[in-house]
Amino acid sequence: MRFVMILLAKVLPFLFYMGAATTEAAFVTQPHRTNRVVVVNYHVAASASSSSSYNSNNKNRMQRHRRHKVLPSFRQSTTTTTLKASSSPDPPPYPVRVAVMGGGNFGLALASVVARKGVPVQLLVRSESVANYLNTNHTHPRYMSDIKLPTAIRATTDPDTALSDATYIIHAVPCQYSREFLDSIKEHIPPSTPILSASKGIETSSLGFMNDILKDCLGEERSYAFLSGPSFAREICEGVATAVVIASEDMDLADDLADLLTCDNFRVFTSKDVIGVEIGGAVKNVIALAAGVCEGVGV
Repeated sequence: MRFVMILLAKVLPFLFYMGAATTEAAFVTQPHRTNRVVVVNYHVAASASSSSSYNSNNKNRMQRHRRHKVLPSFRQSTTTTTLKASSSPDPPPYPVRVAVMGGGNFGLALASVVARKGVPVQLLVRSESVANYLNTNHTHPRYMSDIKLPTAIRATTDPDTALSDATYIIHAVPCQYSREFLDSIKEHIPPSTPILSASKGIETSSLGFMNDILKDCLGEERSYAFLSGPSFAREICEGVATAVVIASEDMDLADDLADLLTCDNFRVFTSKDVIGVEIGGAVKNVIALAAGVCEGVGV
């Protein structure tokens, strides 16, 4: 009990400080993103809204893409809340392709969000038998095996097939195994391809976050983004309303990824606070367990 109280005394003030540091943020609707709000600095928002070039600059930005000339208007796509597979055996040839590294629960969940919008997804898994099972039955033999996955998801064990022509790569390998995994496949990742990390935690050997691990393994010149928030993989797959945040030092990348993932039941907010989002993702379960213990003992 004393340990729990010490933990709360140490961690909660820090979290409250992090929250207080963002009190100047305001929720504003961006003109280029329908039905979605993002957190931006209030002073920036005020000056931007008064600028005549703000709308045109953002409209132009939405038309650019790092590897393709035209970025599809994802926010106009619709998605169903069921997981019925597409009637088409193969997805159409879209200019955007997504690779997901890691075939666990959360990798499957994010792959489903993207694939239900008609975007081809390559899922990189370790086992050839798992890849064949996924491609044949459109379910995972181990994780959430009762959920039907979209046919736009194709599994493979070949890193070059999955990663070489990906527009975006989503990293969903557990934090403690990420360094070894990234070192083994980094030569297959093009140097200009942005990485979205959905992995959370602190590496026990280095005490580093995913931001540190990715930069150590793949270099600091690449653009990175980090996803976190109160979300459960099964609920995402089942279409339960979910909200997450994507943080990046490159806000253009954060906005593009938010457009890629946002749909009727999956809402994405953006932020520049990479460290805050990573800390929140690492300690949220610790706080939840501590709060549960306190409630259980009647504190």
